[in-house]
Amino acid sequence: MHSHFDMPTRGVFELYLGYIRHLRDRKLFIAPLQLTGRLEYYLVHEFIGHVFQASGGKLLGKANLGNRGEPKIDIAFVEGASPESEKVTILVEAKYLQNAHRTSSIDDAKDEIATTLKDLARQLYKFTRATQGTLPVRLRSVNKEVYGLVFASYTKPTGAQDGKEDFYKDIGRKSATYGFRYHDLPTPWLHPVYDDVEVNTLGTRFRVTLRAGLWRARKSDKDPL
Repeated sequence: MHSHFDMPTRGVFELYLGYIRHLRDRKLFIAPLQLTGRLEYYLVHEFIGHVFQASGGKLLGKANLGNRGEPKIDIAFVEGASPESEKVTILVEAKYLQNAHRTSSIDDAKDEIATTLKDLARQLYKFTRATQGTLPVRLRSVNKEVYGLVFASYTKPTGAQDGKEDFYKDIGRKSATYGFRYHDLPTPWLHPVYDDVEVNTLGTRFRVTLRAGLWRARKSDKDPL
């Protein structure tokens, strides 16, 4: 009898969907953090923690795994019967897109979107190496892909012009040019996590939105090394 953790691609996607629900449940905690700066590091470790719990401890995520001379990968999930037998089974690169850096700024981070997506396009490929960071690699993915976990944060003071949908449409247009697609869709869709959560701070009411996507390269290029 097989559990869904034995299924290569479906297992990754189900873990991701559970993570979206986890973030939604914590929206009142996370939304204020979006006003403080980039949350990529935090959200990566939330994902690692969620996957550990959801897999019953079978999957342990290691951040920034890689030796000198090879690209470090944001998250490498490992599993095994013992530390001596651990192997990498899922590889994920994470990216955080935002319209604003801080509470005092509006739309001052939008120019970074294209550069960030270009970087992600370089990082999503068909992984053909036998090891990563000295650990053996046995990917669950049928296509041996590196996945992209993308977060897109939109914040604005209440009363300011609302450019939220234009912001997300811009991400969609730019993402399509790099050949990304949502897990099992032909386009790089962003999954709504929560919309317009109100955060009251510094004498101001802010509206905070978070969307996310599990993306793949439409065409898996060869491993760059």
